[in-house]
Amino acid sequence: MTKNKDIPTEFKRLKVPENYKWEVHNLHAYASKKEKFAKGEITLQELQEFEHQYRESEEQREWRWRREHIMAELERENASNFRAFKENGKEFAKKMFDMGRGISKWWYTKPIKAAPGKGKLVQNPITGNWQQEYKPNRSMNMRKWLDAANQGKVMPHMNPTGQSLNREPTEEEKGISAEAKKSRGKKVWQWLLNETDNFGRGWTDPKWGKLYKGRPGRGGRNRRPGTYTVK
Repeated sequence: MTKNKDIPTEFKRLKVPENYKWEVHNLHAYASKKEKFAKGEITLQELQEFEHQYRESEEQREWRWRREHIMAELERENASNFRAFKENGKEFAKKMFDMGRGISKWWYTKPIKAAPGKGKLVQNPITGNWQQEYKPNRSMNMRKWLDAANQGKVMPHMNPTGQSLNREPTEEEKGISAEAKKSRGKKVWQWLLNETDNFGRGWTDPKWGKLYKGRPGRGGRNRRPGTYTVK
């Protein structure tokens, strides 16, 4: 595992407990496997084999465990510092100054409320973090909300024309949705090519032939790139 100077010494000496759970990375396939196991279509052994095949490495598990403990320790330290600051802010500030450390300005400064709504900002008495109270603009039960939705009187920011939400989309709207879906797919595909360096093939055309930039694993279903024979 790569060394990290930011990890406290006491955490480097600890070992990951054996009962700490492993994470499975192939989440969609894992959910499908668990669903099949619940229906009795696969055995427990098959499910466990899948979990073992796609689980995280030992280094990833160790790093995740250490990160959780470090974050918890930082939260406890922050809560302790905020309590000391509230009890005697001047003395605590002097102590931090002598140690070459600063104090979060949000401990003594109220931020400007950016989120819309009637709820006011309140400071957490333990951590010093600010959060907005949940206060709905007006109460409305589910039946009244559904009636208003049928009349197009809800979510005006997403439905400026005031059309009923309980309707089938028009052919024009279906076309707009299909074009948007196609555009998103192209962006995702381009991002995937860039992240994987064209699936490890790079972007430089070979001296003979043409660089393939299609999807891997398509087999013989698609026309292969042209090849050239050196004479």
